Amino acid sequence: MNKKLSAAEMKYIIYKIVKNGYESSKKEKNEPTDLNKGRSLAYWEILDTIYSRLEICEQNTSNFGYPDDWERKYWAN
Repeated sequence: MNKKLSAAEMKYIIYKIVKNGYESSKKEKNEPTDLNKGRSLAYWEILDTIYSRLEICEQNTSNFGYPDDWERKYWAN
């Protein structure tokens, strides 16, 4: 099976990664274990990579679930 992802499916996947990243950041703030800190940092790395690529491709990052000033909000959770 070699089905290609549609643009809508790709947007949904990125949206879910953004949502999960913010949830991991909140969990790290509530339960600051090494595991939660590492998980939150790993999500941030992924989110930063995706965000940078979307910007390079001149995409509206809010269409993919990124809030304005996403990095500050990510670490403020």
